[in-house]
Formats: sequence, C-alpha cells, structure tokens
Amino acid sequence: MISRKWSLLMAVAVVFWLVIPADAGFVMVDQNGETTLISKGRIKNASEGIVWILNGPLDEVMFINDDQKTYSRGTTDEYCNSLNAIFDQMMKGVPEEQRKMMDQMMTKGKAPSRQDVSIVKLGDGVTISGYKTVKYKVLAGGELFKEIWLTLDSSLMKEYKPLIPVLKKFDSCMNRMEMKSSPENTPEYQKLWEKGFELKSVRYERGNPESETDVVQLEKKTIQESEFKAPSGYKQVSFAELMKAQME
Repeated sequence: MISRKWSLLMAVAVVFWLVIPADAGFVMVDQNGETTLISKGRIKNASEGIVWILNGPLDEVMFINDDQKTYSRGTTDEYCNSLNAIFDQMMKGVPEEQRKMMDQMMTKGKAPSRQDVSIVKLGDGVTISGYKTVKYKVLAGGELFKEIWLTLDSSLMKEYKPLIPVLKKFDSCMNRMEMKSSPENTPEYQKLWEKGFELKSVRYERGNPESETDVVQLEKKTIQESEFKAPSGYKQVSFAELMKAQME
C-alpha cells in the first residue's frame, strides 16, 4: 500500500509538471516541402544540402554539412567577416577595368533602395494553417512590389522576435553581395518583421505575380534541444573552409 507521504509527493510532482510548460516551438512546412523549426529565438532550416541554424539570444550562426560530416559555428559578425573576406579575395582576381565596372553597377544598383517605399495595411487576410493573418502591400516608387500575409499570433511571435536583430545583421551583410538593391533592404520594409511572422507573400516583377512564401502547415510542438546543436562526431571547420567546400 502506498503511504500517504508518497501519495502527497506524487501529487505535488504532477501539479508541478502541469504548471511548468514544456519548451514549446513551431514546426513549419512550406509549399516546397521544406521544414523550418522555430523555438526560443532560434530557427533551423535545410537548403541545398546545408542545414543552417540562427540563434538570436546568442547572436550565433551554425551551418551543418551532413555529406561531409562537418559544421561551422560562430557569431554573426564572424560569419559576415568571413563572407566579406571571400568576396574581397574574389574581387582581386577580377581585371581592374571590369572591377571598376562592377563597382559602378553595384553603386548604381543599390540606389533604388532609397526610393520611396511605403507599407499599406489592407486588413484581415486569409486564415493559413489555422492562423489568422493581416494582409499588407508594399509599394516601391508607387508601384506594387509585394503582398504579404502576417500572423500576429502571440505565442509564435514570442519564439520569433529574439531572431530579428540577427536577421537584420544578415540582411545588411548579404546586401553587399548583391548587384542590385531591393525595397526589402529599407527600414520601412524591415519594420514588418516587428509586426508579425510571414506565412505567405507574393512578389511582383514587372507586374507579374510570383509566389515567394507559402506556408502549408504550421504546428505548435515541443522541439528537442538537440535540434539546435552540432551532431555528435561531426568535425568543426571554419566558415571559410565551409564556403570553399561549397564552391568546389
């Protein structure tokens, strides 16, 4: 027979388990079947054979190459510095005349980012995977650039918001590599990141609609901590080594 003391301890344990919530997260699947994990300010996705993880609270980025059993990890600044170094090295191999031409193209191409960009809230959007959305349109120079559906779900935003500073760093870093700027690089556009989480977007190029984001499944789930760590037995390499391997 179970003693009264043991029964009391079991009851307290059950109450404690019910009161303390599990570390929840979200699992998202897009129209291409790609799965994205979001939990505690971290995001994980796989693209072109490389798994990438952003950790907002630690300001850290990690790439995992399952084929080569390697991974690279460091701060966002360290990653951007490595990217810039490789870009500068590549530019050294370009003939001076061509390099000047590329510099002019990049300078001219980035000028449109200063064009008039405005965000217009259109009201309630469609419900996507059970989540209500708010629809916005982005105008660049008075022309329709993009339509976006954001969910304002508080539990999802709690998991996502710590990522925003890191995402902005990446946007600034990657912008240097582009020959042409975009309204997405403007402060006006980036304010949308604070408003909600994008579940659907349609981009307009020369008036033609093209689907960019289209979430087909979004579920709240408990995500294991191991999902955001380097796999056991993998070798750590530098960002430069990882990038070199990708270019070969």
